[in-house]
Amino acid sequence: MLIVDVGRSMRDPFAVSDDSKKVSKADIALSLARSFVQQKLFFVPKHEVGIVLFGTSGTDNDLQGDGYEHVTVARGRKIDVPDVECLKTLSALPAEAAGEAADAVNALIVGLDLVIKKTRDLNYERSIILITDEASAAVDDPDLQECLKQLESTSTKLRVVVVSPQSVAASPWAALALQRGSNGCLEAMGPATLAGELRLHVKPVETRAKVRLSLILSDDMHIPIGVYSKTTSVRFPMLKKQSKTAAGIPEENRRSDKVIMDRTYHVTDDPDGEEVKKEDRVKGHKYGLSIVPMSEYDEAALTYTCDRTLTALGFAPASSVGPEQSMQHTELVAADKGDSWAYCAFEAVVGAMLEANRVLVARYCYRKDSQPRMVAMIPVRGQPGEASTMIMQYLPFVEDVREWTCASLPAVSEEQRQAVGGLIDSLSLCAGPKPGHPASGEMLRPEDTHNPALARFYNFLARRAVDTSATALPPEPELKAIVTGPPASTAAHFEAAMPENERTRLRSLFPLVKNEKPVGGARGATKRFWREAIAEKQKDAAKLGEVDTKKIKVDMGILAKKGEKKDEDEQREVVKGEGSQGADVDAAGTAMPVEPPPRVHIGSVNPERDFERWLSLRRTGGVDTVGPAIEQMCDIIFRFAEEGEAFHSKALSCIAALRRGCVREGEAPGYNELLRKLRGRMTKRQAQLWNLASADPKLGLITDEEVVTSTVSCAEARAFLAGEDTGPGSGPHASASATAAGPPPTALSEKDLEAMIE
Repeated sequence: MLIVDVGRSMRDPFAVSDDSKKVSKADIALSLARSFVQQKLFFVPKHEVGIVLFGTSGTDNDLQGDGYEHVTVARGRKIDVPDVECLKTLSALPAEAAGEAADAVNALIVGLDLVIKKTRDLNYERSIILITDEASAAVDDPDLQECLKQLESTSTKLRVVVVSPQSVAASPWAALALQRGSNGCLEAMGPATLAGELRLHVKPVETRAKVRLSLILSDDMHIPIGVYSKTTSVRFPMLKKQSKTAAGIPEENRRSDKVIMDRTYHVTDDPDGEEVKKEDRVKGHKYGLSIVPMSEYDEAALTYTCDRTLTALGFAPASSVGPEQSMQHTELVAADKGDSWAYCAFEAVVGAMLEANRVLVARYCYRKDSQPRMVAMIPVRGQPGEASTMIMQYLPFVEDVREWTCASLPAVSEEQRQAVGGLIDSLSLCAGPKPGHPASGEMLRPEDTHNPALARFYNFLARRAVDTSATALPPEPELKAIVTGPPASTAAHFEAAMPENERTRLRSLFPLVKNEKPVGGARGATKRFWREAIAEKQKDAAKLGEVDTKKIKVDMGILAKKGEKKDEDEQREVVKGEGSQGADVDAAGTAMPVEPPPRVHIGSVNPERDFERWLSLRRTGGVDTVGPAIEQMCDIIFRFAEEGEAFHSKALSCIAALRRGCVREGEAPGYNELLRKLRGRMTKRQAQLWNLASADPKLGLITDEEVVTSTVSCAEARAFLAGEDTGPGSGPHASASATAAGPPPTALSEKDLEAMIE
């Protein structure tokens, strides 16, 4: 239950903001109430919240007939889970709705009545937060004393936030809390205390074991243990996609406003753009310029299997394991909760390890077939009344260790060593009683340091929920100071620990000189970065408006050299072209250098595209790359055939691309030779591929009607696909016999015929 005072006394100014505007007590109270509801809405949305405003001009509550005036129960007089309307109630309070005399006891009675009606005979954790000033109640009020008794009987916690420029201890609420003692149901605090709690933008977690298994010390000793998370990281929430089209449909006719994702796969160079079916897709791992395909059967065969276990490997000296060897976050290991025998055994092991100054090295696998880990378990003796634990630290394998070689540092003098030692001592965050500055406690405690990015994100999200046109505000100064520099108290401590004269002495002992790295050898040219050129250009053109960084000239000398080199290359190409028309000589009569032919390479990722690219090079560049391209394409097809049935569809696509290219370039012998080898069925998988290829008449031999240099007729091509012998050397057995007896003296191969025609 949230009870907020908006009465007459809350109109008094509380402070002055940075823009010289007065901030009233009511503004502070409503801001705290909004932050409270916002935290419940984001992180514990199942908690139920009720809101009571007192000091209002109107009256709206269940007890208004008994004289409880100027008390308004928001949200229709009910306690329910928080929502956006709840935030809107506390975001814009009309000016005419407040300013009456306030009685906190009446509001407390109304709120307590609502809590009792809601939670009667139910298992609830009840709490009331009352935000008011010091003038809203008296210590000797009998109704207030009766309310406190009622709070104790219903196990309801009352927290009073006293919004006052004065000390909270001077308010009557603090005196009442002191009377009830430390075990009472009343607690008084200032607004800064509650604001610090509400800045914690994280979901509360319950301490429970993430893994329960047995610590295996030997075959005869298994200790049931639980593994707990010691620390965890908080990330930004995931943004869910929402369909704007579906959001425009009325809610009663709308089934869902979620964005349905549908992913399809297509070959990049497929002119038809057909979708690649699931059975035709396969994963692959990059190996150099090629991709090695890995089917699901290969992945299953290569998967490392490991049982769920925590097995001790041995004990090592405690000095052999340090924090620098930690691979990831640390975890906590304790005996299984409720098992007395496990507790006794675990305590005995921890005591023996502490006595021998040892750590336990174990093999840890928290889930079956997951990646096994090697961990070090460091014993920690529990406090009186607490159980002992072990800190689990993940250790690296030898492949995880990198040896970084660095140049040797120059020898340091004793004076430099003492100066650095003083610097390190002055940076201690535990400010104890040192001469020259007063004693203080620990600074920059993680428990008191909040994430400014999360705070700004959730504050903006709450404002956007209330007002869809809200824009992001600049970060709050107190949150911005967390990451921009040390707080004023910490900076003062550092100033006292290391005065200016000591810092000057340290700078003189370790002078810093900017090292300009020369580029270009003896010319002494210095390397220049883009950021430096952009900074200079912006500095020169600050008065001329925005600078186009794409037009910045970094070094005119470099650009001139690039232009000269480009002109020389163009001139060389022109001379080469002129020389190619006659003899291979240039204008001076010297022979032109012969450039090496390009290295043809067809990868396994997209062989059809690579094959077409190398074929086109013959027509555009005059380089004969067709022969090597056909040979590599044949190798790719046979490789796909041997990979298994999952790659046979890819092999058929490559056969079709090879046939189109050979017909277009007049290279019938290369394709026909491939089909004859494939028909030979040297392996079982090649036979499977041939059965698929022979079923498609478009993949038959290239005939003399398609390419004039081909020696295969249409009838022979049809007989070849049907498996019939069409002459000497057509079938696998005939080929073998012909090879054994030798070719007939008048028989000519297709390559020989093509050479004769040329």
